[in-house]
Amino acid sequence: MYDVCIADDEILIQQSIMVRLRSSGVPVRVLGCAGNAESAIVLYWSAKPDVFFVDINMPGADGLSLVRRIREEDPGCSTKFIIITGYDDFAHMREAIQSGVMDYLKKPISTEEFNAVLASAVKQIRQEHRKNFPEKDGSALYDEYITGGRRILSGGTLLAAYAPSADILNEHEKKGKNLHVFLKGSREEEKGNRLSLSFQNVGNIRLYYCPDCVMLRKDLYPVLHPLTVRAGMSFVYAYPRAEALELLTERLEQSLNSRFLHPALIECSGKAAGFSTDTGMLDYTIENGQQDSCRVAIGILLDQISAGAETIGEVSSFYRHIILLLINKYVTHNISMPGPLKLELSPFALCRYPNLETLKAFLSGTASSLARIIGAEGRNRELIPGVIEYLKQNYRNNITLNDLSGHFYVTPSYLCRRFREKTGLTLVEYLEEMRLEKAEEYLTSSDTKITDISEQVGYMDPNYFSKIFKRKYHLSPRDYRMAHLQ
Repeated sequence: MYDVCIADDEILIQQSIMVRLRSSGVPVRVLGCAGNAESAIVLYWSAKPDVFFVDINMPGADGLSLVRRIREEDPGCSTKFIIITGYDDFAHMREAIQSGVMDYLKKPISTEEFNAVLASAVKQIRQEHRKNFPEKDGSALYDEYITGGRRILSGGTLLAAYAPSADILNEHEKKGKNLHVFLKGSREEEKGNRLSLSFQNVGNIRLYYCPDCVMLRKDLYPVLHPLTVRAGMSFVYAYPRAEALELLTERLEQSLNSRFLHPALIECSGKAAGFSTDTGMLDYTIENGQQDSCRVAIGILLDQISAGAETIGEVSSFYRHIILLLINKYVTHNISMPGPLKLELSPFALCRYPNLETLKAFLSGTASSLARIIGAEGRNRELIPGVIEYLKQNYRNNITLNDLSGHFYVTPSYLCRRFREKTGLTLVEYLEEMRLEKAEEYLTSSDTKITDISEQVGYMDPNYFSKIFKRKYHLSPRDYRMAHLQ
């Protein structure tokens, strides 16, 4: 089974691609569609598809920029990007190739061309798997194994082994006992079918698959229970029945959450848990920069789903849901995303956390940090309009940079930089423009003495006032008034 995503702002194009996929004869599943570049980024990190159809013209960044951004943020990206375009010239083809696009389809899309491009993508995926996956000893990285063909497991026994640290797991593996007893049940002629899968981003978890031997709990318990007692390890076993490894992995991880309550030997649950906890409060607190409230919201949510054995399996769904919420906030606010956050969507990412308190600390810290950034972003948006309004109300007074920055609780250098970015002028230039415009208004609409006007617009020295007024209007204040009275 190959995973596919689609990014196109035209619903009809999305539907057309899905129809063509269904009739192509290639085993695929569409994991999601996006209507703009920002949504497509979120979709990529949540799905990591094998094939991604991307329209070259979308709201926000164009399709080629989207592909370049994904490849920059995820150097290990193996997704096959297929650009959908209305153009047909060499310049666009060359740019597409340089952006890391596998191929492109020109609108209107012909069925023959679509099937040929899809078949080429599948062929490349299979070739990369054969190249990267060392089948000779049955050991591989989980991602590489999955990329190579979405293996269906039938019969035998599948075991997930968790240890509090990678060192503990590696130590027991090196001894050649305990864990490997599980694999020794295979017949000699079936050794090549046994699997040991590790995870690049989570070192304290292993998956073992013994295809020809069903080991019951009574067989596993004497071997594995001592490790749950001495080393704090946990194990989940399952008996696959023509099931995809990815779905089995999800169920194993769900069942393994029982370790948050106590180390154990657990039989895999029959189905994946659902997630229905309301995250509206957390969303609101992050969006409004409420750091302390973020911690409270995370605590309430985690307490709801970790209350006991019946709900502990929900932790995985909860965790991924929160990580996706955080990623979406980084994307929509155009904030640079911490690299490690993207890894939190990996299988068994929860195994990095020895207990619920460390998990809560991570999520609370990440959410509150993001709230702080978004809150500062909001304050920055309001800062300069606030400063301008303050100047309008106080331009008659002697305003110093230190007084102004103190009033808005920012440093003088930060205020100056932000003000110039927003207005194109320095604070001194802006205040001078404001004062002189007011002076011009008084000169042309009243008979107030020029010395009084000088004071009314904030200049205590009439000579200095005349000098800067003439520099702007090329006439002295007196001559300017006379010229406009005629």
